[in-house]
Amino acid sequence: MSKKKTLIIITSILVIVISIIMSIYLPNRKKIEEKIEVTSTYYKMKEEDKYGIINEKGELILEPKYEEIIIPNANKAVFICKNEDEQKILNDKNEEILTQYENIEPIQLINIITESAYETNVLKYQKDGKYGLINLEGEKIADPKYDEISSLGYKDGEVLIKENNKYGILNTITGTTIIKTIYDSIESDQYYNETNGYKRSGYIVCNVTSDGYRYGYYDYEGEMVLEAEYNQITRLTQVGDKTDIYLIIAKNGQYGVYINNNKVINTEYQSISYNSGLEMFVVEKTGQFGAINEKGVQILNIEYSDIQINGIYMYTKKGEEQIIYDIEGKKINIPSNVIIEKTDNPDYYIKIEQNEETTYTLVNSRYEDVIEQKYTYIENLYNGYFIAINDSGKTGIIDIEGNVIVNFVYDLIQTVKNKDVIQAFDFENNITDIYNKDMKKTIEINNAKIESNKEYIKVYNEEEEIYLDNNGDKIVKKEILEEIKNSDATVQIGEYKKVIEEIGSYYYTKIK
Repeated sequence: MSKKKTLIIITSILVIVISIIMSIYLPNRKKIEEKIEVTSTYYKMKEEDKYGIINEKGELILEPKYEEIIIPNANKAVFICKNEDEQKILNDKNEEILTQYENIEPIQLINIITESAYETNVLKYQKDGKYGLINLEGEKIADPKYDEISSLGYKDGEVLIKENNKYGILNTITGTTIIKTIYDSIESDQYYNETNGYKRSGYIVCNVTSDGYRYGYYDYEGEMVLEAEYNQITRLTQVGDKTDIYLIIAKNGQYGVYINNNKVINTEYQSISYNSGLEMFVVEKTGQFGAINEKGVQILNIEYSDIQINGIYMYTKKGEEQIIYDIEGKKINIPSNVIIEKTDNPDYYIKIEQNEETTYTLVNSRYEDVIEQKYTYIENLYNGYFIAINDSGKTGIIDIEGNVIVNFVYDLIQTVKNKDVIQAFDFENNITDIYNKDMKKTIEINNAKIESNKEYIKVYNEEEEIYLDNNGDKIVKKEILEEIKNSDATVQIGEYKKVIEEIGSYYYTKIK
């Protein structure tokens, strides 16, 4: 085919595609444009014991004349306003909305204490003694056919439903059933990791039978992993950085292990414990212990009177004999009073020697000392740095070669939570020093208080307040104004200032 003909064909196809797109868009342009909306953020404000609403600019949206206001979603203009026995659902124009539904209630998230401790997508309503769901636009999500609708706990976007005295799980966005209402109880397994929060937590379901309670398991997508036939199911939530599901199960008094729906350890043990450092299970049978790895491979036979995992090794007892093994089951020739711990450098370790006094030092992969000094404590920090305590009880920071990076003049050194930033305390003089990621001192301040937020760190006392970025370097207040407005810090919006209540929620009040 010639290039000219090919070009004509391609051009013709493009014309047809564009025509189809325009034929869809033009008649529906108004509908499409109606879906595009600019949202504001709304806050409760309080004046003379009455609540109203302001927006993110501090503009008054609802006058403060209600005894209670609930904002299910801070970005949606849906406000549940209450006075004595009266309740109204109002929008940002002070118009009453959702009047076609009766007894509307927010669904409070259990186990979470925040200002927005509600399902953010839906409200429940009641009709003829039964509950249904609507979204915040008033569209029906679920018909009023449930005896109860409540929070599952931890997971926004899913609710626990009860129908004919049985429980199930419903998705509040699509209205689809995740787990059918066929169980006597359902609870979250409370799995959490830093990346996804509780989103990947699964469900432990239970039915009451003539033989007692029987448990099963569903993953976070609602796929059954184990049928409800076990006496006990526990998810190992400390395996927080893996997508696999680790379940210790019990049947007829015998314990085993599933990883996802694969049985890696048979139900034949009296007890099973897990060590996340070595990724190893210690199993017990008739008072004797052994070790099995995550692949189900027996590393140590069931023949030891005790197995303790300390650092990177397994310390066993067999009669009077004490033997130390590595992760592969090989004997290790170190004294039984020595513990070896990993650092963030694979060639170096922390050695803990337990005699009359416990001492710490740094060693290489052959367990040879790489520093002369011994300390009463060493803790791995990051990037080859270590917090150490000397025999005078003072704390400092050393590097992998034993060089003193931060002098031993402090009573306590610790990181700011979830940041590579160091706070060092001199209790006698009530001084706090802040070191940045590169171990350079950026702040020295008396009587300090520290607030750690997602985008910044605030260090302050009665005389001054200083802001740092997440590396511990100073920044000026104007650089983080927007982050402060979106954070949980106490801030000013217009003529209003946030007030923190005892239960953990907040409202704004006018500045006198």
